[in-house]
Amino acid sequence: MKSFTQQGFTLVETLVSITILLIIVTGPLTISMTSAKSTSFASEQVVAFFLAQEGAEIAQKVRDGYLLEDINHANDQWDEFTDETSGDIEDCFSSTGCGLELNTDADGSLKTVIDCVTSTTKCKLYYNNTAERDRYTYSSSGTVEIPYTRKIYLTNISPSEVKVVSEVTWRTGNLRQTQKAEVETHLFNIYEN
Repeated sequence: MKSFTQQGFTLVETLVSITILLIIVTGPLTISMTSAKSTSFASEQVVAFFLAQEGAEIAQKVRDGYLLEDINHANDQWDEFTDETSGDIEDCFSSTGCGLELNTDADGSLKTVIDCVTSTTKCKLYYNNTAERDRYTYSSSGTVEIPYTRKIYLTNISPSEVKVVSEVTWRTGNLRQTQKAEVETHLFNIYEN
């Protein structure tokens, strides 16, 4: 009689080898997915910071516009800029903040100030990929929705100083917590007598 020897893997050996293979494959995939999420979040943070910086710069442009309107009566213009109860930017002095945006005309004048409570956009930003100057806007027409909201808060610190806080918030991925980037600067009455 001939003896036949069977060669091959047992079921246990096969399951062990599949488990080892899965561990080898899923480790790098997990690292890769984590890296991709971190890169995406870092990119969102950079965009949010630049949007916050832009908000602070727009507030400075508004201040400069007031002061340069009539350089001989700069204190009157400063008083108009810092007026918390009336004027163009009174909403910015409220606890709910405002949205500031510049026109695309040659002088970059201020568009209508957006009240973040009563406006339909609630100070949500949109991306306009056809614009050359105002890529990020509060206007939803002809634009792409993005996850960022920008609010600008002005606070009178002294008769010649205003604190500006530009806050950008967004939600990322499936995180429940809102993310925030904030830029703070101080504007002064540089033409004070």
